[in-house]
Amino acid sequence: MASTSTAAIEQWQRIETLVKAWLDERQQLIVLLCTLQGIRGFSPQQPRHKQLQQFCELLMDYISAGYFEVYRELVNEARHFHRENPALTQHILRQLDNSTDEALAFNADFENPERNADLKSALPQRISQLMQTLEERFALEDQLILSIHQQEPPLRQAMH
Repeated sequence: MASTSTAAIEQWQRIETLVKAWLDERQQLIVLLCTLQGIRGFSPQQPRHKQLQQFCELLMDYISAGYFEVYRELVNEARHFHRENPALTQHILRQLDNSTDEALAFNADFENPERNADLKSALPQRISQLMQTLEERFALEDQLILSIHQQEPPLRQAMH
């Protein structure tokens, strides 16, 4: 039983570290997004264009990490520690798809310096729209985390 408990604690700690790093990346994303929100126009030569590219890269990294690492690990944790609520999890993951589509479209439009110069007049509105979408996404992700990943490792559950 002790080795099962130790393995369960180690698994929980690994997921805790993954989630914390991902949430730190989210914080960086929010800071960059707030910085970009004030942009009214830009050109490829301006430093703000670099901020926009950096934001697009971080946005794609964040969304990819969510889908290919964090969500998968949380679902596995739910199964392992018998905290599964498949209906809730599937509902949240389906809702996250909409914000993913919007983030991908934003990235496609603004990651390329030549193309985004043509879209500069749309940038403030697109950033505003993306901020609202990401706010909803973050709330869904938080709900997913809180419904599965508890604050303390499940010692009692790991022993059963």
